[in-house]
Amino acid sequence: MFIKKAFTLAEVLITLGIIGVVASLTLPDIKQGVDAKANMAALQKTYSTLQQATNMAISEHENPIYWGMVDNSTESINKVYSYYKPYFKMMRECPNSPGCWGYPTRYLSKTIYWSEHNTSWYQYAFTFTDGVSVLIDIYPANSIRSDFGINVDYDAAVFFVDVNSEKNPNTIGRDIFCFVVTERGMVPAGMNNTNNCKTNTTGYQCTAKIIQDGWRITY
Repeated sequence: MFIKKAFTLAEVLITLGIIGVVASLTLPDIKQGVDAKANMAALQKTYSTLQQATNMAISEHENPIYWGMVDNSTESINKVYSYYKPYFKMMRECPNSPGCWGYPTRYLSKTIYWSEHNTSWYQYAFTFTDGVSVLIDIYPANSIRSDFGINVDYDAAVFFVDVNSEKNPNTIGRDIFCFVVTERGMVPAGMNNTNNCKTNTTGYQCTAKIIQDGWRITY
């Protein structure tokens, strides 16, 4: 007489438990890898969009050194935005208002940079139709050199690009990346100096490092 062997209920439950534990350990890593690839794809696409828009803006409004970009100037930010707007496809615009940017925004060191929208600090944010959010601000020349790693002698507009919009981690150097408007066009922050792309810093200069490392976060 042939007797078929079968798993007992206890054995089945133990096996399912082991599978569950392994899945719980591996799925977060898989998801993180998928998210990283999606973020880098969005970053590459947005960088291309910003470069093309900058080239078009320069062809129509001369070199950015003549745009009169001034730190803490509402007029300057509005002017820069108006130069770019015709070349952007957006789903929403937030001129110095919440709704287009995720808070709190953190440095790479995890310290909070912007805890919430502050109307006294004028910024222009908007969201592309693909869900990428962008915030424009203007910084003084010395900050552009020391903090953003770009050699300029004039105030310049910085584009903060959040590749997954308001989703976490909302951290510069992780899912938020910086680009600077210069006489050379739109350039990645850190182009002239990536020494401060470290996990205990702001993360501003990491954009150039990511590109140098083949569109990968290696820090």
